[in-house]
Amino acid sequence: MIDIRTEDVILTRTATDGRFVLFTKTDVRPEWTLPWWCAVADTGGDGFGFLTRIDADAAPAGWLARDLLLVIRERCGLESNRRPHLATSEAIRALDTALSCSWERGATSRATGGAVTFAPRGGPSPYAWTSARCGEFELPLCPDPESREEGITPEQLLIVLDQLLKDSSNAMPHSRPLMQARGCVRAALISETKRLAAVRG
Repeated sequence: MIDIRTEDVILTRTATDGRFVLFTKTDVRPEWTLPWWCAVADTGGDGFGFLTRIDADAAPAGWLARDLLLVIRERCGLESNRRPHLATSEAIRALDTALSCSWERGATSRATGGAVTFAPRGGPSPYAWTSARCGEFELPLCPDPESREEGITPEQLLIVLDQLLKDSSNAMPHSRPLMQARGCVRAALISETKRLAAVRG
């Protein structure tokens, strides 16, 4: 498990299966808008931490919110091809709308331009890929549709996005695109919990 000081954990959120996501203030600078930078996801056997930011102006490194949106959108697409479900279709529509929003500040580019790549991580999976990479950063995703095996689950990734967009929109309430994206991600999270309830039966 990643070594985290208790005093650095500012928020804990829990997925429907009990897996947690910790949000930590480690290395956060005083001038930053948000109180956390790193999310640590319970992968079912360990903890995996990754840096996140709403846009390139928010922090010097980390997964951009738009690139995390792309990862979960592509994963939903794989699941829709594997087993079409109304909840998955609803999540895809919500994520597509979120991706169409333009909230970035300054000269930040909206386009990912192929910066996010996908690859199999080893082990059996009905999905063509279970790992997403962007530059030096990688996300090991849970390989099974029921989100029971080791890895970051789609629900956990949506929880991270939900918190990132929520805190960012609270800090920048003038940004309507940010508020719209926040609502879309929240809708996608609700749809994913419905899908999980159905596939876990």
